[in-house]
Amino acid sequence: MNNAFTFNRFNNLLLKDGKMYIRNFGTSLIVFCCLNAIFWIFNLIFGSETMPPIRFGMLCTWTGLAMMLVPSKVYGTANLSREGVGFAMLPASSLEKFVSMFLYCAIVTPVVVFFGGYLVDALLSLFPFGGFEKPIHLYTINEVVYMMDNSEGVVQSSNMEFSFGDVFPVGVIRTSLYVGIIQWVAIFMLGNMVFKKHKAGKTFASYLGISYVLSTIFGLAFTSSSSRLKQWLENMDSVSEEEMIQIAHNGMIGSMVLAIIITCVLLYFTYRKIKTQKY
Repeated sequence: MNNAFTFNRFNNLLLKDGKMYIRNFGTSLIVFCCLNAIFWIFNLIFGSETMPPIRFGMLCTWTGLAMMLVPSKVYGTANLSREGVGFAMLPASSLEKFVSMFLYCAIVTPVVVFFGGYLVDALLSLFPFGGFEKPIHLYTINEVVYMMDNSEGVVQSSNMEFSFGDVFPVGVIRTSLYVGIIQWVAIFMLGNMVFKKHKAGKTFASYLGISYVLSTIFGLAFTSSSSRLKQWLENMDSVSEEEMIQIAHNGMIGSMVLAIIITCVLLYFTYRKIKTQKY
């Protein structure tokens, strides 16, 4: 089939994938949404309390785990020689298949797991027992920046002091967060199309291995340039506050641009694998 994008055909594919999504991952969605109830039950048994920040952190963890598993759970047969024939024969183009996969893995899953888990947690906090005395507070990016500005973590040197918000604007932080979420799920979408078995586990292991190699390379590069870095730090007092803010800001922008490029490459190769998969 050609690579055109037709909305009527895409809508039919979206409905078909939605049914498959609920059938293959619906139970897992319910489980992920209810995982914070483990803390509630533990508190009920032992008379303890779990504070909202801990529950918020675990809610983010469950969301990350769900994004790791959903590609292999829903689209796990897409690259298999026999089972994948049905995916190949779908009356949809490769682009339409990719977009549908992306929507369910990168948008539907994190939204449902995070806000579904938040709703379950909020309902449990209504009980006068169970150790959930207050519901989770969903911090906005503006609130995070404000807290960083008023903590001891303001950036400072012997002759300057400036706030977190000066270095990292709200828009940049928000964009980095969204890119990070998409990048995380893009890793496992590609792994699902590359590996035949134990897709999530092998993808995660590959991610750890590549991260270790890259961190080693950067560590060696950092060590080799330590003398220049030391000289730069010694001369840091001569750098103005505006220059320091600009350096840190440019570093943040550069990291975000690199993350966007990596994410686009991951998504492109996922699409390419869908388009060129042989059965």
